[in-house]
Amino acid sequence: MSTSIGQYGASAANLVLSAAVQELTNAQTTLAWQTSSNGITAETFAGLGSSRTNVFELTPKITQVNAWQSNITSAQNSLTVTASALKQIVSLAQSMATNLLSIGGSSSTSAVNTVATEAASSLGQLATVLNTSNGTGYVFAGQSSTEAPVANPSSVTSGTTSTQIADTLSSLTSGASMVSVLQQATVLMNGDSSIFSSTISSPTSAADSLALANSQQTSTITGDSTASHYGIVATQGNPADANTTSTSSPISTGSPIKDLMRDMMLVSGMQGMSSTSPGYSDMITQLHTSLVNTTNQLISMETAVGAQQNALSARSTLLTNTATALQTQLDNARTTDIGMVAIQSANVQTSLKASFMLIANMKDMSLANYL
Repeated sequence: MSTSIGQYGASAANLVLSAAVQELTNAQTTLAWQTSSNGITAETFAGLGSSRTNVFELTPKITQVNAWQSNITSAQNSLTVTASALKQIVSLAQSMATNLLSIGGSSSTSAVNTVATEAASSLGQLATVLNTSNGTGYVFAGQSSTEAPVANPSSVTSGTTSTQIADTLSSLTSGASMVSVLQQATVLMNGDSSIFSSTISSPTSAADSLALANSQQTSTITGDSTASHYGIVATQGNPADANTTSTSSPISTGSPIKDLMRDMMLVSGMQGMSSTSPGYSDMITQLHTSLVNTTNQLISMETAVGAQQNALSARSTLLTNTATALQTQLDNARTTDIGMVAIQSANVQTSLKASFMLIANMKDMSLANYL
């Protein structure tokens, strides 16, 4: 009888208490982890219980939203650089138009030469600005951002196309109209294959070149089945503006930047002229009108870039709200109330102390204590 009681007291009770202590120790470990991890329920997915399904679903969604946000940030950085470059281009166009006005009346050869020289310099600056980089690619190159839109900026001013377009002014001495000169110059610019990259310009025709350029606008994924197009391609434009025949609307390649280049080439070809040169007055009028029209189109491009930035900002705000909502759901699925964790931790510690005290007391218990 005493032997069985001793076995029960010394063995069975100890086993029960040991199991309870082990369970309490495990609970204490879990609660300590939750405390140090700001309430995260478990170190592994397995420890999350039924809520792990929600965690599995929410985690990749948050990752995807963050990726879209990253795409928007990259696009915004590129647009900021683009807007700054466009501002420089608009300034070049406005200065060129102002210079033409300054020699619109009675002008000496010296005054005209000064404007022509500045036009050649501005042409070189324009070519350089078109190769502006955002650090990872050329902002005016479109989808082929690693290929410079202008093959060799330093040679544009003295290149074949520039020389040929400047030479068209010589036909004024034989009685040709400035409209005819602009038409010839526009055909030459449309047929150029040396200035711009073949990825954004085609010498086949104005329509083909514009279609190619417009199709190269950069796009990025900013949501499920949502692609946002942004940026400006150097040779892009409106096919409806392309015109080399009608005299009722501006003679144009359809691309504002190509038109600006053409006009700068023409102005640079005015070397040696004066207000007494054949067709001079009409030349100044036509070129100034063309530059004003081009400047307005370039300003519209600036506005379009601003609109793209606003649209991306609105999209970013929406994604931020979405990410916050998803993160809240994720936190609810994998975390617990840190206040309750503190209370449970205190309770477990109290229970452990009581268990250890009981185990210690049992060592000195006699048969009388059990009875």
